[in-house]
Amino acid sequence: MSTPLYKQLSELLANQIRQGIYKTEEKLPSVRHLAKQQSVSVSTVIMSYNTLEDWGLIEVKPKSGYYVKALAHKTLATPHIQQSTSSPNDVTTSQLVMGVMRASSDPRYISLGAAIPANDFPILSQLKKTFAQIVRTEKFLGIGYDSTKGCEILRRQLARRAVDSGIHVSPEDIVITAGCQGAIGLCLRSLCQPGDIVAVETPSYYGLLQLIESLGLKAIEIPSDPVTGMSIDALKLALEQWPIKAILSVPSFSNPVGTLMPDNNKKMLVDLIYEYDIPFIEDDIYGELGYSEQRPKAVKAFDTRGQVLLCSSVSKVLEPQLGLGWVMPGKYLEKIEYERFLNSSSHFLLPQLAVAEILSRGSFDRHLRLARETYRQRRDRLNDLVCQHFPEDTRLSNPQGGFVSWLQLSNQTNATQLYLQAKKQGIIIAPGEIFSSNPQKYRHSIRLSYANEWTKERENAIKVLGKLARELAP
Repeated sequence: MSTPLYKQLSELLANQIRQGIYKTEEKLPSVRHLAKQQSVSVSTVIMSYNTLEDWGLIEVKPKSGYYVKALAHKTLATPHIQQSTSSPNDVTTSQLVMGVMRASSDPRYISLGAAIPANDFPILSQLKKTFAQIVRTEKFLGIGYDSTKGCEILRRQLARRAVDSGIHVSPEDIVITAGCQGAIGLCLRSLCQPGDIVAVETPSYYGLLQLIESLGLKAIEIPSDPVTGMSIDALKLALEQWPIKAILSVPSFSNPVGTLMPDNNKKMLVDLIYEYDIPFIEDDIYGELGYSEQRPKAVKAFDTRGQVLLCSSVSKVLEPQLGLGWVMPGKYLEKIEYERFLNSSSHFLLPQLAVAEILSRGSFDRHLRLARETYRQRRDRLNDLVCQHFPEDTRLSNPQGGFVSWLQLSNQTNATQLYLQAKKQGIIIAPGEIFSSNPQKYRHSIRLSYANEWTKERENAIKVLGKLARELAP
């Protein structure tokens, strides 16, 4: 099969950019001019330019044209992650977590650590209009109870979209929840009892650790590679040694590292849970935000026995305040549905209808394409800023999706001290110790979010952080 014409043109232009024929920040030929020059259609040129944007080589400037993108001047080494598996631990970092959370929502601070999506996407205004329209047209909105599984209209849309991640389910296989955290909570309450052990990747999102703590469970931390994710070998060893009742992980663009587990590892993970007959709770909240053209397959895509419970939400792709998530619980459906009924017999219908309407439109896929490219560009800018302002031995993860990065300082620099010093300067970061049940494990690391636009104020905050990191280094 021959290469499509637009890709041929994309490769030609990419080589010209790499050879310096078109230099950094130089304007590229107009669409019409290039179409005439190459004897191709205007649509072919547009597709080619869009492809070059996806590759990170060019950017479009409104009302101006296409320009060669300024690339990061160097790539930082990825962080080291502790490779030994610890014994099960209680989680005890609640006080620091709450301090970080309170400060992150305080408008007096510049927040660089909160994993909150950007607020400058056009779809947010569409969402507001959709809410208003539904309120006007739904006569009995909010009166009565919804299904024990949630709004059927929304579940149909979610079932359709699940195909993109390799999952084939019916609307009846989905349960609507109060956010992704709510979905995971339902799973843990249905599968575990107080005192049970749950395996999690490390570092792990502090919200999941706090949830484990609140349910009286213990966490055993499984080493996670910055590129390939949770170690399958280490997980197998832990399963041999401890009575683990469930495994909880974020395989696609993990928080806080941004790791994408390869498909082969996902297959091995499924084989392992079959061998030990243990449920796997998959947090897929960032799955839609990969930077490549192809959405990554979920672990659940490889599950034929219903042992993977996939949890997700719209909080990272639309708006956290919607408080809307879901779980595809496989063979645990009855347990999850019953647990949902016990905890909340009904969820407010308006957000469910609004999200269902948004998902049904082509504008949602356009939003995803915009969000993915925007976050990729903002990730690259973060890399540039860290290279410029932090000590040379700083390490930084290179996420292929989502909008958080894991930054590792020298072994002599205390990240919690950096957090406290930065807070005095009006800057909030997420210190590494809140991402483990062992506060000492990541005392040299921080999580940074690059979701929001890089304003002069935010870029200066990174500069200040780098200066403080240099001062704290011996």
